[in-house]
Amino acid sequence: MVSIIQKKFSGIQVQLKQSTCEAVMILRSRFLDARRKRRNFSKQATEVLNEYFYSHLSNPYPSEEAKEELARQCQITVSQVSNWFGNKRIRYKKNIAKAQEEANMYAAKKAAHGIGANQYGMLAGSSAASGMLNYSGMLPGQDLAHHMGASLDFAASYNPQLDLQGLTPPSGEPAMKKSKLE
Repeated sequence: MVSIIQKKFSGIQVQLKQSTCEAVMILRSRFLDARRKRRNFSKQATEVLNEYFYSHLSNPYPSEEAKEELARQCQITVSQVSNWFGNKRIRYKKNIAKAQEEANMYAAKKAAHGIGANQYGMLAGSSAASGMLNYSGMLPGQDLAHHMGASLDFAASYNPQLDLQGLTPPSGEPAMKKSKLE
């Protein structure tokens, strides 16, 4: 009789261990999944961070005080602000052409709303577009104006032979215009 009780007790013990282990694994996976889920910031928080980034484009590294203020305004942590700026600088470097359009949009919005450059209590660049010209310090070897000269003169490469081949532009339009590299 004792052996029967021990056998049943062992069976119950194994079932209890298995169900406990399963429950722990389920809770663990739920906790880890919830902790690692990607969460986007609110539209307002993204706007605040982007406005700061583009208004400080010549030096897009906010001070600790600025990070604390931005975190308070966006209702996120200072660590999240730091990560956002790190990611934004990397994305900006990788995609400068698209970022130029975005910078111009924020500069236009800033001008339309009459927001001062000193909104965050710090010295800022005059505008996002002018900061764009100074951003070459973050991109080693990317200062095109320095390497190619201040302007490109396409008129100097005019070929009169093209006129003879009927490749002239419609009348009234110049063949080539001078363009400055901006």
